[in-house]
Amino acid sequence: MNIEIANRLFEMRKKNSLSQEELAEKIGVSRQAVSKWERAESSPDTDNLIELAKIYSVSLDELLFTTEPTEKPDDEDNVKNNAKPEFVSVSLDGVHVIEKDGSEVHVGLKGIRVKNKSNPDFDEDIEETWEELGKRKSAQMWTRLPVALIVTVVYLSIGFSLKIWHPLWLIFFIIPIYYSIVGLFLKK
Repeated sequence: MNIEIANRLFEMRKKNSLSQEELAEKIGVSRQAVSKWERAESSPDTDNLIELAKIYSVSLDELLFTTEPTEKPDDEDNVKNNAKPEFVSVSLDGVHVIEKDGSEVHVGLKGIRVKNKSNPDFDEDIEETWEELGKRKSAQMWTRLPVALIVTVVYLSIGFSLKIWHPLWLIFFIIPIYYSIVGLFLKK
């Protein structure tokens, strides 16, 4: 049982000026059962909860202190939220979806086009062709390249094989130079 419900049962018993024995007698259980409910060691069964609600003149929700609202599946708001799109077209040209609010999404061979009313420039479409998407992915690949790891492996390999450690440390300057050059090309 939840400790909050146990505390709630204790508070309601005290509020109604009942001892554990008096409450147990009214419900028809032992005093130890009431004590266990109030210490969250056990839970009252459904019949006992109904009796407790009657004795305290509260609803079961108030007794169990549940404040979370319950949703009805046939509620009108839920039907609106789960509404289907107004128009869906699947063809060789691609997939085109138009919602009831006027927003559109088109996915085709030439790219992705999104038109949305929440965008301040509603008349301007957001487009990204497959070529642009490919360029963006390859640019991300260059920034994810583990240059520091590669430089470290090269440094250790040459250092152990040729025994030239001192001048070879300059190889570590390749790391910031690499990321600077990649950054310049990606900004274009």
